[in-house]
Amino acid sequence: MFKKELRDSILALVLLSAGGLLLHARIHPPTMSLFNWAPAVCGAVSLLVLPVMFNYRATVAWAYLLNVAAVALGTMTMAWYSAQNWAGPVTWDAVLLESTLADILILAAKLPVGHNMLRHFRGSPAARP
Repeated sequence: MFKKELRDSILALVLLSAGGLLLHARIHPPTMSLFNWAPAVCGAVSLLVLPVMFNYRATVAWAYLLNVAAVALGTMTMAWYSAQNWAGPVTWDAVLLESTLADILILAAKLPVGHNMLRHFRGSPAARP
């Protein structure tokens, strides 16, 4: 179903998306608040729609844009959530271990995965005449 050259990247995207979706479902169940539906919907789109879109030349640019938008939205909302629920002094230990920084870094891993799939279809700028 998926192009052989893209299978590893698509699998990486699926695993990152599934992990994020399951993490959010455990921490912020969508049944508890309407606000919790945003990460659930973004996670479901990243898990079910983006892998298929990344597989085709005609939709790879849209998939890339949706991937970047989901990462940006997730980064902003997790940083906001962390800042709103901050307790105690701001120290390196607190930022590294008590904030959502780890979650943001895991989410950011979706960017190079999506970029590699975009480059598969578009080529690298150095290869163009």
